[in-house]
Order: sequence, then structure tokens, then C-alpha cells
Amino acid sequence: MRNVIVTQSVSHATLLMQAIGAPPADLLFVVESVELERYLKRKGCGVVRGSLRSREIYRQVLPAQLLVISLRDVRRLRGVLEAVGRERGDTPVLVLSVPPLETLPVDPAAYPWAFFVPVASQFQAAVKTDMRLARARVRVRRLREVVGDNTRALILLQDDPDPDGIASGLALRTLLGRNRSSMPMASFGKVTRPENIAMLKVLDIEIREIGPEDLASWDRVVMVDVQPPHLRRPLPRVDAVVDHHPAQTSYDARYIDVRNHYGATATILLEYLRAEGIKVNERLATAMLYAIRTDTLLLDRPVTDADIEAFTYLYARANINWIRKIERPALPRETLVSFAEGLRTARIEDKVLFSHLGPVMREDIVPQLADFCLQVEGVDWSAVSGVFENELIISVRNVGFVQKAGTAVKSAYAEFGSAGGHRSMAKAVLPLVRLPLPPGPELYRLLEDRLLGVLRGASPSGNG
Repeated sequence: MRNVIVTQSVSHATLLMQAIGAPPADLLFVVESVELERYLKRKGCGVVRGSLRSREIYRQVLPAQLLVISLRDVRRLRGVLEAVGRERGDTPVLVLSVPPLETLPVDPAAYPWAFFVPVASQFQAAVKTDMRLARARVRVRRLREVVGDNTRALILLQDDPDPDGIASGLALRTLLGRNRSSMPMASFGKVTRPENIAMLKVLDIEIREIGPEDLASWDRVVMVDVQPPHLRRPLPRVDAVVDHHPAQTSYDARYIDVRNHYGATATILLEYLRAEGIKVNERLATAMLYAIRTDTLLLDRPVTDADIEAFTYLYARANINWIRKIERPALPRETLVSFAEGLRTARIEDKVLFSHLGPVMREDIVPQLADFCLQVEGVDWSAVSGVFENELIISVRNVGFVQKAGTAVKSAYAEFGSAGGHRSMAKAVLPLVRLPLPPGPELYRLLEDRLLGVLRGASPSGNG
């Protein structure tokens, strides 16, 4: 059975031939214009010419695999639908409308057997994507100018690299045509979280551990998914920054692309790659998809259309079996012991669950427990702390539709150290020497009261 297309113009006919993608011999057009009939026959399509409101024509061409109605003059739509409705049988009917559906001279609800599509709104979505890619192309040109072609360049990640930073570094290297030798990824700390260690192993990714003094040996330093003030040893200057965390201003860089409204830095890097027409292979797609999954909690946190589009684009190219291997690493025994103690001593006040782990063997235990505690019934916020290498780490999570976690954590704890984050997740890193009390019940109660005060709308108080 052929696809039948009812149309009035060459432009509509041409676009539909391309969109349907069937051979011309499998297309049958219903037209009124002699000129359009000649054009379509030259293209090898079948054509029936006559009044578009004639039941006789549709009796000839139906049933069909699909009937598409695309009229330049929507005032003719009612007559066409009435004629088609009597002869359509089981043929699916697709009505393409350039004007918004609410402005049509017919009520789509009166024709439940037809599927109405507002073409303009779908075209608008496609144009928005192309606008993002056009802007990305300009940014890539500038980034290339800053990094250069023959420089010794380094990708610097956060102190405990996470999937978004790792994937974004891999994407940046692909974008610039570099490899692990000519543009390695490095960090001032180690990858500690089991899933992230598994990611490096499964995808064969290498991250060097370096110190700030090592940066002098590199011509260019590019930071992804992090900004200089977020490091334990902040840098006064880097060459380029691409990130999705809240923008910081206490550093200099020749190139900065920071988009706090994006759910993941990997989404930004994917725009760069697509704008340049660079193929995303299976390994890179897997890394970037996993990054977006983790940073957005499988799109459950606030995201943009760009994040959703990136997720869809990457899902078709990624290896889901690799992601399963990454997501199910062996859980160290010390994590279970810390979880058990943290849950045993946790308390809830005003829908905020507080848990203090004390000294921890690995920093990643803190955010893992914060994520887990948010699942407790009746809890809108979780705040978990742990002492790691002379610093108190606080991870805060919320359900996403309450106050911004990043703003709350910054208000409560910024005077003691680094604090901030996103709407539903935030972190504070507080050097013990800057705290008014040593770790213990009194300090923990003080920190709890400060966060509760901010959430209740009051200024933090009681700095000791």
C-alpha cells in the first residue's frame, strides 16, 4: 500500500517526500494544480488530480498505508476532512498544520480519527537546537584559539573527579583532536568513589594525580566541571573553564563557559562536538550518558531541554551493558559500617535528616549517605557530615521543589570554608582550623541550627 499525500504546493510536496523517505513510486499525491501534477510526475511519484473535497478521489486512493493532509490554505481543511472521513476506512490520517491548532477553522476534537500535528511548534524546537549549536560553534572557535594546536595542554578536574568531570574531559580531548599523551586529564586528588573507579576501568580512562606545583610544566590548563575556587588549593589563573556549577568570579581565565542552568557539563561539551560535526563513538557516548545520568539523577533533578536532548542523543550511541558494570561496583566494607552508624545516630527535625559520621576513610561516603537518606519517609532535606583529612565535609540534598540547596548551604557555612551547589544538591568543605569548635556533638548541633535557621528564613547565628 502506498502513502497518500494531499497538498497544494511544491514546497509542501518536496518537504514531505524527504520527510517520509519512501521511494517516489510508493508515494501517491492528490492535487488540484496542473503545474504541481507535472512536477510530481517528473519526480516519479503517482498523482491523482481533481477537487481535494471530492469523495470520489479518496474512494480511488484509499485505503492506504498513511494519508497525510498538508494544505497551504487551511480554509479548505474542513471540506477535505469531511470527504476523507467517509472513505478512509482504517487508513491512519495525519494532518500537518503550520498555524497553531487553536487557530484552525476546524475543531480537531471533531475528527478523533485524525492526528493533528502543529508543525510550527516542532520546527521551533528544531530551530532552538540549531541556535544552540550555532552559538556552540562560535565558542569552540574561541576555545581552540585559547588552547592552540601545538601547546602542552592539561585538563584539570575536581579534587575527587566524578563522572561528569571525567566524561567532559574525555569529550574535550576528542573535540580538540588530542589524546591522553598530548592532553592528559589530571587532578589534585584521587578518584575514590567505587562507581567512578569502575568507570575508569571499564572505559579505559587515565587520570593523573598531580600537585599545584606541577602546573608550571604545562602551556595551557583547561578546567572542566569545576572552577578554581572549588579546589582545595584554589588557583588564581587558568586558561579556560567549562562548567555547569554556580559561576565564581575570584579567578581569571581567557575562556569561560559556565552555565549553571544546565544539568551537566557533559551537555555543554556534547553541543561543542555536534556543532563541529565530530562523531561521538561508543566509548565517549557511554561516558557522557553516564555523566548526565548521575548529575541529573536520571533527569529527576532540574534539567533543560538541552540535557534531555543530549540524553536522547547519547542513549542511542552508548553501551548500556558498560553502564551496568559501572553502576554495580563492589561496595567496600567500610562504607557499610559508616552507613550503619550514620543511620543509627541520624535525627530528623522539620523534615531535615541530619547524620554525622565523624572520621571517614573516604570522602565519597558522605554524599552517598546523603543521597540514600533523602529516601526516608517524611524527609525533604538530608544533611550528612564527615571528617576527612582535616576538613569537615557536609553534603546536602533536597527533593528539588523546595529552597535551593546551594544557596542555603552557602548562607549557612560560607564563613567557615567553601560552600555552594545546585538547587537539589550542595556541598561544604570546612577546614577544621576555621571551625569554632572541634568535631563533636556541640559543633554538629551548631551546624544543624545554622542550616535550619536559613531554611526557616532566618540569618545563620551562633558562630561561637
